[in-house]
Amino acid sequence: MSLVSSWIFGCAVFLYAAAMIVSIWALARRSSRAVPWIPRITAVGLVFHFAGLVRAALERSAILALSLREILFLLAFAAISVYLLAHFKFRLEVMGVIILPLIVALMGVTLLVPDEGSEAAQAWQVSLRAVHVIPAVLGAAFLFVTFTTSVIYLIQERGLKEHKPLRFFISLPSLERCDRLNYLSLGWGFSFLTLVVVSGALTNKYTHGDSSWVLREWYSLMAWLLFAVVIYDRVFAGRWRGRLSSYLSIIGFVAIILRMVGIGT
Repeated sequence: MSLVSSWIFGCAVFLYAAAMIVSIWALARRSSRAVPWIPRITAVGLVFHFAGLVRAALERSAILALSLREILFLLAFAAISVYLLAHFKFRLEVMGVIILPLIVALMGVTLLVPDEGSEAAQAWQVSLRAVHVIPAVLGAAFLFVTFTTSVIYLIQERGLKEHKPLRFFISLPSLERCDRLNYLSLGWGFSFLTLVVVSGALTNKYTHGDSSWVLREWYSLMAWLLFAVVIYDRVFAGRWRGRLSSYLSIIGFVAIILRMVGIGT
């Protein structure tokens, strides 16, 4: 990755950080005036982010991101895209306070990851890897929203139980709205995660000649099982809707992030 690409990604991180600071300032001052600027600044950062991905792809003469650094940049891009979509669709302005620090931290860490490049691979190996990487990125992006709405749900539920509804720079959304977006994002994230688990086994077998799973693939399986339990309960039983499903979703999200950053490779 060239210096130009690194600078473009750096500009995206700067703008995301600026949007994060605005959201924290609005939280501290309990002011709604700055709220419209949060998605606007984030959207400009997304443009720089996209330009950085395109520049990096042109430098490698390849569209598919194969290195860990590029995969993490792609993950951050997808997560921000899903966040903005959810923001404008459901008007959950408070989401930025939670999700933007996560993205800034992810982007900051990614900039420090050595750009080792990709090993030469045959076309079929690249295609097989794409079947694994693309669903993983999309699934994790939706699960960013699941994680965020789970945290908001727990905060709001606690405030209502204590008869002290919390207010930040705006009133927190209703439990029903949080629950709806949580279920929607979880459904999409789980669907992509199912492809990740299946393709992970295929990738290990055909690219490494070994059908055994490394630790990072077990993170994917653990997250899949947790989300499967949550979805099963919501569809068929309905006993865990709310707090417990939110806790399980948070744990599953952490497992997916550990898998994405390559812990246990």
